Amino acid sequence: MSKLSVTGRGQFAGATLGDEIYEHLRKEILLGRLRPNEFLVEAELAERLQVSRTPIRESLQRLAAEGLIVSTHRRWMVYEHTISEIREIYEVRLALEGSAARLACERATDDEIREILQLVNSWPHAMEPGNESRVDHNDRFHTLIVRSAHNKRLSALIEKNQQYYFNKQVALFYNKESIAESQRQHRGIAEAIEARDGDRAEEITRRHVQHALDLIIAHANESS
Repeated sequence: MSKLSVTGRGQFAGATLGDEIYEHLRKEILLGRLRPNEFLVEAELAERLQVSRTPIRESLQRLAAEGLIVSTHRRWMVYEHTISEIREIYEVRLALEGSAARLACERATDDEIREILQLVNSWPHAMEPGNESRVDHNDRFHTLIVRSAHNKRLSALIEKNQQYYFNKQVALFYNKESIAESQRQHRGIAEAIEARDGDRAEEITRRHVQHALDLIIAHANESS
């Protein structure tokens, strides 16, 4: 685990030390640096991050409230979701992001649509599996669509549903063929939004999310 810098907080500027530690540990889980079933020991974390145990304890309690870690045998452990739970989470994602795409067709401004199309057209330079730029482009694409739906409650629900570690790690399961298919789906979604075709935008979005779920399940089956 990387050492936590408390002097140059960057995106955590103005946050308390507890907030910074919480965000740091949360990111470590979401990016898979802290693995499912890995134990989190207060004393060890405090030593690694060079802080006292109090903000560590508070941060772990917040992570537990989010469902990212659980207490077992009086120790904290990164939670590993079952296949059934992952299916349920992605069923929710299908509904939420499909609705966001439909609403974007109705509510997106011309400038927002132009930004989505420009992003899609910039992707050929980021096609390699595991390419961080590709992952960033993907996240940006979905963020733009949700923002274009202009529904704060829907946006909050989607953001909450994205907190699970496998949503970030799924990018590692893509090969060149699945990346190409994902990009075709992204382009189809963008063009449907440009055409204000809500039915098509929702249908492609749901197919796109199902594609990610299929990759997660296939990887889980190979690992079991």
